[in-house]
Amino acid sequence: MHCKLGILLVLGVLTMSGCASSRSVSSSGSSVDYNSYNEDLASVRPVYNPNPTASNPTTTSRPTNPTTASTTTPRRPDNRKPNAPIEALHINRKLDLVLDTIATQNRSIRYAPGYRIQVYVGNQRQEAEAAKLLISQNFPELSPYLTYNQPTYKLKVGDFMRRLDAERYYSSIHRFVSAAQLQPDKVDIRRSLLIK
Repeated sequence: MHCKLGILLVLGVLTMSGCASSRSVSSSGSSVDYNSYNEDLASVRPVYNPNPTASNPTTTSRPTNPTTASTTTPRRPDNRKPNAPIEALHINRKLDLVLDTIATQNRSIRYAPGYRIQVYVGNQRQEAEAAKLLISQNFPELSPYLTYNQPTYKLKVGDFMRRLDAERYYSSIHRFVSAAQLQPDKVDIRRSLLIK
């Protein structure tokens, strides 16, 4: 117990001595005072017109301050013309060109990664056709895809871009066909937009 108290006491003394102020050490004989920097910016300040009927846009941005009007430094008027609208139109044209290019590229994409529900896998064509008929009667919005890779028939349905939509249909299809499986696949983008 005394050892722990001694260690804490030593750590406290070291912490306090580390926090104590120390005088700055300078390697050269001259010292620089960085707080003495001063610059007069009166020449670039905007001029406020005390006449409220003037249509100067700078007068509405800030209220006039009576203490700044009594300065001895003469101010020159702001003769700069705002070029923001021209620049904004220039940027908007460039942005429109880029967006049009992206839109044309997106229209050319037909397939994307998504999900389909595999309803049937087997060697019997009649069973595959029966499963296709069952799905098309109960879910007419889903597109069936029947593939044959000798000797196996596979029936997949749907074009789902999101897994959440695929799982919603999967739970409904699973009631009719217990062997149904949800699988990632390439899907037709246009057909996926038709599924609600």
